Amino acid sequence: MFLKIFTGLLLVFCTLSGYTQKFISFKTYNVDSLLLLLPVQHGEERINSLNYLAVSLSFIDYGLSKQYAEEAMKLSREVNYKKGIADAYRNYGHIYVYQGQYPKALNNYFDAISLYERLDLKRTAGWVCYEISKTHYLANNFEKSFEYGNKALTIFKEKTPEGTIGTARDSINIIGGGAELYWKMGMLNESLEAGLRALDLMEKHNFSNIELMINTWVVGTGYADMGPPDSAIYYFREALNYPDESLHMKTLKYRNRISLGWLYYSNGMQDSAIHYLQTSFDFYEKNGYLYWALITSSGLGYIHFNNNELSKTEKYLVESERLFDEMQMRKSWFRHDSLKYVANYGIELYYPVPPVRLKEMMWNDARILYKLLFRLKNTKKETEQALKYHMAYSNAKDTLNKIRRECETVELQTRFESKGKDQRIATLLLENKLKESQLNQNRLMLFSSLGLLLSVLLFGYLWFRQKKMRTDQQMLVLQQKLFRSQMNPHFIFNSLASIQNFVINQDAKKANIYLSRFSELVRSILDNSVQEYIPFEKEVNTIENYLELQKVRFPDKFDYFVTVDKKIDLENMLIPPMLAQPFIENSIEHGFKHKEAQGTLEIRFMLRENMIVFEIQDDGVGREKAQEIEYKFNKDHRSMATDITRERLIVLNKKLKQRISLFISDLKNKNNEPVGTKVVFDIPFKYL
Repeated sequence: MFLKIFTGLLLVFCTLSGYTQKFISFKTYNVDSLLLLLPVQHGEERINSLNYLAVSLSFIDYGLSKQYAEEAMKLSREVNYKKGIADAYRNYGHIYVYQGQYPKALNNYFDAISLYERLDLKRTAGWVCYEISKTHYLANNFEKSFEYGNKALTIFKEKTPEGTIGTARDSINIIGGGAELYWKMGMLNESLEAGLRALDLMEKHNFSNIELMINTWVVGTGYADMGPPDSAIYYFREALNYPDESLHMKTLKYRNRISLGWLYYSNGMQDSAIHYLQTSFDFYEKNGYLYWALITSSGLGYIHFNNNELSKTEKYLVESERLFDEMQMRKSWFRHDSLKYVANYGIELYYPVPPVRLKEMMWNDARILYKLLFRLKNTKKETEQALKYHMAYSNAKDTLNKIRRECETVELQTRFESKGKDQRIATLLLENKLKESQLNQNRLMLFSSLGLLLSVLLFGYLWFRQKKMRTDQQMLVLQQKLFRSQMNPHFIFNSLASIQNFVINQDAKKANIYLSRFSELVRSILDNSVQEYIPFEKEVNTIENYLELQKVRFPDKFDYFVTVDKKIDLENMLIPPMLAQPFIENSIEHGFKHKEAQGTLEIRFMLRENMIVFEIQDDGVGREKAQEIEYKFNKDHRSMATDITRERLIVLNKKLKQRISLFISDLKNKNNEPVGTKVVFDIPFKYL
């Protein structure tokens, strides 16, 4: 588990120029020199310098970078300098990526690439494709990241009379980045193959030692994921054999030692694991790398706690807490500002990492640290201290969740806008084809003198072609409608109306809470709808968010209770998603809607042997009464929940050794009167 946490990302090398960094795929310039030249420059020369300043400051000073980009855009439009306009759009993209505003970044990148293609600047267009891929990667939109990475690679490999459009380095960097992308998508074999291919190409094209060392380490992490450990140990040791040519190399090799330490630990060699983690901690703490000192110190505390060596555990965890407090005070990963320009983490070899990602990592590690401290104090029966750390753990978890919710909202918006853009592009392509077809028909009339037979044949061909295009366009519209129908429109609009009501009544706190729940619910439904299995915790969160929003729609109409067996492992047990949602909706929409008194909905999850028993019980008017009432208002009404769920279970059960079973019973009192409905699922689970 810890090996996964501490490894997997591609390491980086960055150099200091003025007060900017240099990146392999993100070109920057000496800011001090540009500022000296700018006052005496005019026209295109000045525009170029303004754009150089904008890109070099995009990850350092948001306001100043945007100011230079805006001036470059204004001057470029005044003199109709197309490349200056394209560069300014591209710089806006860089600025917004680093601020975590991915939809804005993508819009500007698309404007830039359109101009670069018209100017026949193909290599630059290829790099903008890579930057679009990077933006989708940061937004966890991995399929789109893969798509645009491949587009960039295709452009770089395109042949010209002078050779290929891109250099060998261009293509190799894309291939190396693909290894990380495959790993994120869970395609471990493909990730390892891409890493090995990139390393082989780097050796053939005489890449620098630091790049070879980094990719050697990455291949080691690939083998560590796949097992057995011998190959991973070989590559980790090979990475350590490179010379310490610079502080960058030396620092990155300690990251390699962390990976090697956790590999030894996962294979039962604790002494070796402690040795590598201890030497890494000593280096990081001595030199002021606060974040990595925290990581290694917490790791040592974790190992000693598992060995029941409580005094050593406390020593390392207290040190970790001190390091975290220092990071909070300094608002930095480092004790010294100069360390910001030393390679120490990973992906900034290719591009700057948005601050929100660094903040998310820091609070995630704080959550792990405080949980370990709570367990330590609880084991030592120090109740007051245990309570203190439990509260700290809860606060860290809340902070982390808040950061992630904000990121997820942006990610969701990015996905929606990306889908919308793709659909608009597809529609425009079809419209252009139709216009082209109509133009061909007009031309056909001009050449009718060539012969009636030829005219008829050509007209028939074009007519059938146009008919096929119209059919394709209709299919596209149907696909869009199918996408919109994945969620109940009445529920969406009513929920938004309820949230709007809070805004109108100036209840900002409730509006924020339910808007956050609504965003999280929409995201989870979109994600879960394409997953065969999801963690149990995600299913419970989805149900709770749905119920809270329904309570806003139907205030004082029902109450609910969700009970989860303590034996259920929320994070590691996986179940099929959204089996129960239609029945919960039926209970609310039909069982409670027609009940005069307030209803109660009980949802229970219980662990019995190798099955999770999932019960949904309401005290509504019952199925028969609900159907009778619905029939009065809508004779054609029919609830499809049971049929759809049963069809889904048939498909799922074909793949499962243990079948999912569904039981629905009508609850009645002693007088044989309906008093509710009970739905029971027996669901086999599997582990993450």
